[in-house]
Amino acid sequence: MLRMKATEKKRTDKVQEFTPAEQRSARAERVKVFEAEPYGWIAQSESGVERGYHLFRDPETRALACTCADFIFRGNAEPGYECKHVAAVLKFIGRQYLKFEYDPRRQMARVA
Repeated sequence: MLRMKATEKKRTDKVQEFTPAEQRSARAERVKVFEAEPYGWIAQSESGVERGYHLFRDPETRALACTCADFIFRGNAEPGYECKHVAAVLKFIGRQYLKFEYDPRRQMARVA
């Protein structure tokens, strides 16, 4: 009986908690992103409600800005803060780039 408790304790010691940024990034996988007209992106809320948040590139900071409450309240206080919608849009942009614009031959030409 005593031996079993020691084994259980070892298992719980190895569990690591995720940082808030890692948790937001994981939740970003469930956010749907669409391109917005005339500019920017719309990130559909993960809650299933038909609400979307508008994201755009801030001309002053040259970083993505989001209209969600999380970004408005925390983003202004913490430089470099990314809400889950910003993380989702960055992943969307990366996927679009790889799908339509990335050409490994151009990259190899620069190296050579």
